[in-house]
Amino acid sequence: MTMTGLAARNVFRNRRRSILNMIAISIGVALMFVCLGWVQGYETYIYSTVIRFQTGSAQLLHEGYEEEAARLPLDLVLPEYPQVRSRLLATPGISGASGRIDFLARLITPAGSVRLLGQGIDAEAERDVTILSRKIVRGSYLDGQPGLLLGSGIAGKLGVEPGSVVFVSATDKYGVENRTALPVRGIFSFGYGAMDDGIVYLDLPSAQYLLDLDDEVTRIVLAGPGGDRVRAAASGFVDGLGEGYPPTKAYGWQEFAKATVSGVRTDTYSFYVVAVILFGLIIVGILNSMSMSVHERTRELSTLRAIGFRRRDAKRLILLESLILAAIGTATGLLVAAPVAVWLGIYGVDIAGSIPKDFPVPFGEMYHADYRPWHALVSIALGIGACLAGSIIPARRVARLPIAETIGGGM
Repeated sequence: MTMTGLAARNVFRNRRRSILNMIAISIGVALMFVCLGWVQGYETYIYSTVIRFQTGSAQLLHEGYEEEAARLPLDLVLPEYPQVRSRLLATPGISGASGRIDFLARLITPAGSVRLLGQGIDAEAERDVTILSRKIVRGSYLDGQPGLLLGSGIAGKLGVEPGSVVFVSATDKYGVENRTALPVRGIFSFGYGAMDDGIVYLDLPSAQYLLDLDDEVTRIVLAGPGGDRVRAAASGFVDGLGEGYPPTKAYGWQEFAKATVSGVRTDTYSFYVVAVILFGLIIVGILNSMSMSVHERTRELSTLRAIGFRRRDAKRLILLESLILAAIGTATGLLVAAPVAVWLGIYGVDIAGSIPKDFPVPFGEMYHADYRPWHALVSIALGIGACLAGSIIPARRVARLPIAETIGGGM
């Protein structure tokens, strides 16, 4: 009988113990595989949502704007927006570019007034950068018409509907308070309170008129395949702007979502800690099981040593037994996890109703797990590694068995 055949026979001699070990490995591998895709999906989902909702893949700002961002400066602007945008769209790696103006706005209606973050947006260009145009629940998008978009919460508080006219008041770049009347074109809802209740969008020409800006914007939001590639393309573009243009800097989207990135990383690290604890328990279980197996088979193993088994052969036998357990348990775990992974990856989970409105991350509706090939490889490696780790000490004990003393009885 070959070494592998002998190991397989030993595995199934005590079926109950072997089945319990296989179940433990299967559960660990299945949970690991499902959870790796879930965590990856969590990261992908939140990051892509932040990018699509507001930040874009990268942004261009006047150098120094971020240090002064709290006061929403209108003196640190990017001029010649139409020409710069045309050049950006001709840059490889950049598929969308939309200018914005950030300012503090006060909306005045017969029902009262409220202060919000105002954003002047290039409405047509914004379609290629964020999903604002697809979040209109009443009325219509700006579509080149002067007007504004209000969140559903603020619209209800002020008692306005599409077609209502409101006054917008803001301080321009010279410190003068200006006021203009604009119609409400549409009501939007992201399902995210910080945006629905905190931002009013104006068409870019109206915002420039209100703030006494010409062809200037405070930031240009960019879109493209892959945030890091877009930022790299934007950095190269900035280097070619020339000395006559104000100092400009390219920022990755992460700069505008630091709290979100930090929260996601914390959650991810917490998962890894739980995974380490889970597989630590599996290793302890395997160690205990294999130790019991070695103890019960002392006479048999000593006899094998007496008829010619070398120390390394004895160690190989125990390790082969653990590999067989690992192979069966790991394969079973992946088979059990596969349907769950397919469901989470393709169909997803509807989480819209379970997310609090004040949750500090903009969630959408359907959450999908994101499975990668390395998730299966890591799960397999951990399943096999846990078995081998739990078998190392028993294998070393087998190799050190005192043949003369144990061939006739206990250890």
